Amino acid sequence: MQRNLFVKVMIFMAFALMIWLFFPFLKSFFVAFLLVTAFTPLHDVVDKRLFQIRKFRAYREVISASVMTLALFIVLFVPILFFVYYIASHPTEIMKIGYTFQTQTMRLLSHLPHSLDWVEKIIATLIQKANENQAQIVSTLAVSFGNGVLGFLGALGEMVMIVIFFFFLAWYRRPLTLAIAPVIPLTRAVRHEFVKDMISTTAAGFYTLIGVAIAQGLAFGIFIAFFERYDPWLFGLMIAVTSVIPIVGTALVWIPIAINEFFNGNSANAMIIIIYSWAMLSFFIDNVVRLIILQQVNHLLSQGRQSIDDFLIFFAIIAGLATFGFWGFILGPAIVAFLVTLLRMLRRNHVARSRL
Repeated sequence: MQRNLFVKVMIFMAFALMIWLFFPFLKSFFVAFLLVTAFTPLHDVVDKRLFQIRKFRAYREVISASVMTLALFIVLFVPILFFVYYIASHPTEIMKIGYTFQTQTMRLLSHLPHSLDWVEKIIATLIQKANENQAQIVSTLAVSFGNGVLGFLGALGEMVMIVIFFFFLAWYRRPLTLAIAPVIPLTRAVRHEFVKDMISTTAAGFYTLIGVAIAQGLAFGIFIAFFERYDPWLFGLMIAVTSVIPIVGTALVWIPIAINEFFNGNSANAMIIIIYSWAMLSFFIDNVVRLIILQQVNHLLSQGRQSIDDFLIFFAIIAGLATFGFWGFILGPAIVAFLVTLLRMLRRNHVARSRL
């Protein structure tokens, strides 16, 4: 009895020390683990196809892990690389947009009615104060810009670590599963159901987010192609990327475009952009299409088993994005899947005991 207690204490201390040692990378590791879970259905398909090819059987684990890592890299880094390339190759256009906003704002202020002269006076006072404290403002902006760059580089570093952890977890997923499964004090059937629920729910949230992003990007890219001065590929990609941002989302893109059209004297175009973007992106795709995609993906991944309710997964995605930010789309459904599976286990145990 004392020996068993000693072994349990030693195991607990070993896990505590491991968590303490790798604590800075714990979030990246956990997100990578959930992404591996979300990619499991695709990973299994690729693995089976490679197994059918005799010359790839011996290396199918590393090849399939490499393919899944490449897919994750494309999802995470291709939009960032595209934005960096566009900014580097179109500096004059970006400066022109900023100059246009400034001149059109001043022109709009000069045509204010007499009843709003106080607004013009306030803005003139602010401009005067800004000119007097120009050095302090520039230094403050420089510090803010530096902090923003550091934050961006930190986010890139976190993504790189996630991709690295993802590759190794995907490569060694079978040995890790075989090593950990016997340690878990649950029956094989319960473990199997728990894993299936985690995979189906996490994957449903991930694929739903990707599907909604693609749908919004295509809808806005095709729409904005009918207007001059806008690159449909660029703005379609921007809409797809910003669709995962909580609360504001795609409004970060289409509201500045509408303002730009208004400043250039195209009030009708501005109204059309606002109405279409709100109705199609913020309402129809973000609510109706998202739920339809979620239902189809959840039904496909559940394979006839009792799946977690679509509305629960839907609200888990929304709550996850609002609570955890970008990675909330996978953390939210994973937490819900974990809780629901535990409740099902407790319910089965209670029913089994009541029958005895």
